[in-house]
Amino acid sequence: MYRLYNALLIGIAATCVLGFGLYGRSLEPLTGDLTRIGWYSENEFGWTAPQHRFQPLVATVGTSAGDADIVAYGDSFTAESTHNPGVTWPHFLARDTGRSVTIIDRGLVSIDELLGSADWRDHPPAVLIYELVERSLIPEHGHGDAGGACAARIATPPTTLDVAPQPIVPFAVARQTRREWDDFPAAYAINFVVQNLRRAIAGHETTNAVRLELARSGLFSSASDRSLLVYGTDFNKMGWKAEQWQAAACNLVRLQDRVEANGRTVFAAMIVPDKLSVYAKFLQSREFDRLSQLFRLAEIPSLNLVPLAVALDPVAHVDLYLPDDTHWSTATQAMAAGLIRRTLEARDVFRSRVGPPAPAVISKE
Repeated sequence: MYRLYNALLIGIAATCVLGFGLYGRSLEPLTGDLTRIGWYSENEFGWTAPQHRFQPLVATVGTSAGDADIVAYGDSFTAESTHNPGVTWPHFLARDTGRSVTIIDRGLVSIDELLGSADWRDHPPAVLIYELVERSLIPEHGHGDAGGACAARIATPPTTLDVAPQPIVPFAVARQTRREWDDFPAAYAINFVVQNLRRAIAGHETTNAVRLELARSGLFSSASDRSLLVYGTDFNKMGWKAEQWQAAACNLVRLQDRVEANGRTVFAAMIVPDKLSVYAKFLQSREFDRLSQLFRLAEIPSLNLVPLAVALDPVAHVDLYLPDDTHWSTATQAMAAGLIRRTLEARDVFRSRVGPPAPAVISKE
């Protein structure tokens, strides 16, 4: 009887594991950060429009400026990812300008360390592009007294770089939708069920990924194109005050003065709007329309600003931000690189060099 009881328990456990394993196989492999932290399904939110990757990399990755013409300094919108390389805007910028671009991850090197290094002092780049996502703007820069109107005290250096696009074509990447034959993710499936039951019972979001309903379809290539996933910290802006936004703008101007004080480096700020800020006007609920106040940055004419806040239009391009992720699609990465180039051309930092077209070089997987 005892052995029969043990055999029965083992059989039930094995059946449950097998059942959850088979269920886990029906869940597409995770690719997005929001589906991962929110326990949402890639079947619902996975992108289907192709993305693009440069291989080999066009920009370089480093912890100092080195001999780069342009330094791309920023967070995960800029930094190179080991599991998804060759997809961020610095690679498109290097391709579109033909200049050397070095990517520096702000999580590894602080701006004080970068500007205080001997390498920066001895070999400053022609351009520093300072990228920061909106949700980090006030925590990073919204301190101190705005002190009224802000204006740069140091003139932007008369730096000019000849630029010419390189004939490098990234290859198309499709999202993996099938698991390997021996992948039976029972543990993941159990946690997936538990987390979604917990959310359903609580009647509200229980993770740091929030699902909101859109008033229209067609903005994403995912199956659930009437739903929007955003990062929970996107809502932190509800507690930000006008004076903090103004202080952040002023502190960016002060950082620009600090960078350009060497008389050789042009500073350009690129503040990436949160996903919630970009899609707020398309939500069924319009309560978040006025959360973002990035327009305050554009009110300072002397701030060298890449005007992303007015350039990002979800209607103009499907998957402006990836449906399962907080980040851009590669089409938006390419658009951002083009916007940077046009912004610096307007300030006479970039000068197009006309020449005969070179044969295209296609990246290979």
